[in-house]
Amino acid sequence: MKLLVLPPHRDVTCVPEAPEGWRVLDVARAFCQRVLTPETLVRAVETREHGPATPQTMRELLLLRAALVLWKRGRADAHRPLRALGAVLTALSGPPSGVHVRLDDIELDGGTTERSADVLRIVQRPALYDEDLARAAEHFPGAERVRLWLEKDLHLPAAVALAAACPASVPLEVAGPFAVTHRAVLAALPAFQRASFPEDVAPLRWRVAAVDAAEPELLTWVSEGARPPAEGGPWAGHVPLRALLDAEALVASGCRTAVVGFCSVDEGGVLGSDGSRVPLEPLAAAVERLHAAGARVVAEWWVGAPGVDEAAHARTFTLLGQRPVFDWVSGVRTFHWTRGRSGEDFAGMPVHFLSPPEDRDLARTVPFEAPGTVPHGRLAELLTSLAGRLLQRAPLSPGRVAWASLHPPIPVAPGGDRIRLDGDCALVQLPATLDGTAKPSWYAANLRTGGVLAMDARLAPMVAGAEQPVTVGELFAALPEAQRGKVEAALVGRAVLERVHA
Repeated sequence: MKLLVLPPHRDVTCVPEAPEGWRVLDVARAFCQRVLTPETLVRAVETREHGPATPQTMRELLLLRAALVLWKRGRADAHRPLRALGAVLTALSGPPSGVHVRLDDIELDGGTTERSADVLRIVQRPALYDEDLARAAEHFPGAERVRLWLEKDLHLPAAVALAAACPASVPLEVAGPFAVTHRAVLAALPAFQRASFPEDVAPLRWRVAAVDAAEPELLTWVSEGARPPAEGGPWAGHVPLRALLDAEALVASGCRTAVVGFCSVDEGGVLGSDGSRVPLEPLAAAVERLHAAGARVVAEWWVGAPGVDEAAHARTFTLLGQRPVFDWVSGVRTFHWTRGRSGEDFAGMPVHFLSPPEDRDLARTVPFEAPGTVPHGRLAELLTSLAGRLLQRAPLSPGRVAWASLHPPIPVAPGGDRIRLDGDCALVQLPATLDGTAKPSWYAANLRTGGVLAMDARLAPMVAGAEQPVTVGELFAALPEAQRGKVEAALVGRAVLERVHA
């Protein structure tokens, strides 16, 4: 039995097809499914309810209870279970864990996965997925060989632990795109020194599945930099922006959802994340042809590309509102010049490349400078601002996961004469305030927007029960009539309530 092991953490809505002769141990997916079981969640809630009330434990309890509410609401919104999972991972992987897990990312406590010394240090600390690594390692002694699959640096802390757990008598392999790129550094790490790094390993073929689904969807998922399946059949995934211009070829190849990256939009065209510029009118016409064939286009906004200043980002936001070229702008992400990327310019803009810090021996990207580029110190604020403004137009993806791209949010008609509890908001009662003061307190937590609002104890039960549309007068019958409109406006503005049509 040859074991292909997929360590945490990655896009767990992607499921690999087992290569011939191999058995897949998807530890990443098993880990996320375990933390969502009622037993795990109830135990985590009880631990925080009965333990010391601190700002950390109350924040975790808030996230856990909100996640339980959203999970129980079911699949009216395909993104809701993903938002719930993201909240659970954030709540459960806080201190003392050395690896803080998010839906589509990890953060090392006081370090980075781009530095091997940090990875080796952090594996000495507890991690949320330790139980899942131990279960996977139980299969190693009887294996013919064990192959660890490394797509990204996010796998490294778990992969190092799994490699250390593999018996010396069992051949160990390390493969995957990240392993190929960083073989020299990885091979020198103690956990991988005895491992082989095979070069003739075919890429994995991925399918998409909901977190709790037993069977994946039939279409193939194409990751960034990969090619659509040559043998045809339905597929979805990442393509260069310029590929949209040949809509007929995309449709003929089986494309159902195309995910593209863009950096800016102006009256003349759209700048793709690969530096290509596509004229606006031909692009819009191509997207319409894809619509007619039953395909959709999901876009990711890459912020901070060479030569794209803050004014260009502001203009892009305005134009996207005036003419939504894409079906859905799923979110914003920081533009990075990845290692191995060719060229010395971006859309004709000369780019000056800098050396990564010497101690970042596993650096994924190359620092750069270019005239007119948003300063690095301004990027975080700009990203937050743009994401917040986009969120006012439509929900953003819970994370960069395939399932979300295949199932964009269902548009909701704005306005309406009735109100109800926002579908992504939960009313939560805690035994203490979020600063740790021992006082029973109510909060409204929206897992779509990330907003948290302290609620009056008399008002919270009214709002919590408003899952079906009601009039303002019906919901706030216990309030003086003069206060109802003000309270409604405040709660709608904070995404606790939403206005709907009857």
